[in-house]
Amino acid sequence: MGVSESDKIFQSLAVGKRKPRVIVIGTGLSGICMGMRLMAAGYDDLILLEQADRCGGTWHYNQYPGLRCDVPSHYYQYSFEPSAEWSQRFCGGEEIREYFERMARKYHVFERIRFNTQSKHAEWTGSDWAVDIETAAGGREQLRCDILIASCGILVRPNYPDIPGLDSFAGKVIHSARWDHSVDLTGKRVGVIGNGSTGIQMIKPLTDICAKVVSFQRTPQWVLPIPNRKYGDRGRNLARRFPIISKFYYVTFRFAMEQLMGRGIIKDGWSRRMVGKLCKKNLETVADPVLRAKLTPDYTPMCKRLVMSSDFYPAIQRPNAELERAGIDHVEPKGIVTKEGKLHELDVIALATGYHANEYMLPMTMTGENGITLDDVWKDGPRGYRTVALPGFPNFFMVMGPHSPVGNFSLASIAETQSAYIMRFVDMWAERKFEKVSPREDATERFNAEMLANMKNTVWTTGCKSWYLDDKGVPGSWPWTATRFRNDLQDPRLQEYVIS
Repeated sequence: MGVSESDKIFQSLAVGKRKPRVIVIGTGLSGICMGMRLMAAGYDDLILLEQADRCGGTWHYNQYPGLRCDVPSHYYQYSFEPSAEWSQRFCGGEEIREYFERMARKYHVFERIRFNTQSKHAEWTGSDWAVDIETAAGGREQLRCDILIASCGILVRPNYPDIPGLDSFAGKVIHSARWDHSVDLTGKRVGVIGNGSTGIQMIKPLTDICAKVVSFQRTPQWVLPIPNRKYGDRGRNLARRFPIISKFYYVTFRFAMEQLMGRGIIKDGWSRRMVGKLCKKNLETVADPVLRAKLTPDYTPMCKRLVMSSDFYPAIQRPNAELERAGIDHVEPKGIVTKEGKLHELDVIALATGYHANEYMLPMTMTGENGITLDDVWKDGPRGYRTVALPGFPNFFMVMGPHSPVGNFSLASIAETQSAYIMRFVDMWAERKFEKVSPREDATERFNAEMLANMKNTVWTTGCKSWYLDDKGVPGSWPWTATRFRNDLQDPRLQEYVIS
């Protein structure tokens, strides 16, 4: 039998397995997934830091009307923990959050979460990580760990638009990621600023109860019609009795999303054309030619994150709905004034303006080896080694790090792949095969150069502005197939790491 690359690097055998101290930052689906894997492997010297008062990440913060996932529920779950309880093909946010919390409790991750605790700074001491934390009550403390894992997500800090006079509005201003349930919207006049997935999901439930709903649209979106089938008691009972049914759904939906949309994103061909035809056919359901023209994008479908909805076009055609294409000039106490001088008198302004995308661990600061800081490494924008690590930051890993394939894929599937990869290093540390490890700078540069070279074939570079692009217009997502992503993270390329 030949000698493997790993055997060449690790010449000595492990002498007694040890248990690492691990800190995971964030308890969205990626942090919970990482915690589940650690606990299942017996690494229970574990702390998860969560700045909110409950887990769930984006599914905790977002509670706006109409919230639901645009990835099928049976695919937006952990493959090793299929659920038979999903009520619909595309479930609402609270049902999804409850699933992830249920998983955290089942694997005894939940009791290791420190809620209302923010990670302020992390510093490599030469032998471990020192993490400075601050509680919501103002308390400060320093924690130590052998392995630090950031699972902070990509959409964390809400983006509040810089609109003149917004603070002067006499009504209520609510951001979609900080929804105020104390506000009764029944019979109210509501303006929705933003028309990505969030803004579009709001329109139908708002028009159900509001006297008037105005959608302020800067750029039209392509909308893919996906019927939201409800799962009855009979179907759920069958899935409980035969778990293979849920697994079948998972595999089927994964194949459909990766082959239909996934390939269309990275390369022009039949799948991109098919998605385009479906979106254009859906747009034809808008009867009024003037309204249809306002809703017609001038870019290739999937250049922006594809919106999936069968409710939006019927809702925006209701008598109490209005689409406003003129730009917003300013806000005054009575409402929103467009650049054409039209005043829309409103009671509530709903900001569906998204997040400061791709901040990852920020605004937390980090200092790695030899005084290098996260600001130094990311001065030209977030980058990393194969989505999971950073050169100069030993024993530090990321779930959902830079360049992860987040465009119309299941983040649960991505988190599974990355957390399994990270566990290889946790196991090797436990087996005393290294004291510290970080990716080589030259390997990281090669990966980023190869990634950039492959961006030219993706749909993101066909001529639109989106949160996929950085300040220089360069996409920051994964430019290859999901299959390649899983293969790339199947086994660590130890020759691309600095190992001590």
